[in-house]
Amino acid sequence: MRARSFDDQKVVLAKQALAETDINSEDLRRLLSGIDFDRGRLELAKFAYAHVADRHNFYRVYDVFTFDASVREMQQYIEQNRGA
Repeated sequence: MRARSFDDQKVVLAKQALAETDINSEDLRRLLSGIDFDRGRLELAKFAYAHVADRHNFYRVYDVFTFDASVREMQQYIEQNRGA
């Protein structure tokens, strides 16, 4: 993923990798740290949420977001998709 220059390319690559597997919260946090902007981080975090094996630790992912608004948006997304 580091070889990709733009967040859009990184997000697409990460989504392809996550499509068929699960990930733990800490690994997702590290993956999201490789994306430069909150817009891309949010897009990937929302996609990845359905693939997180330890959702009870998902709060750890919030540290990667630059803006509180991004954290709130992710929290709202989780509330709306809790059963997914």
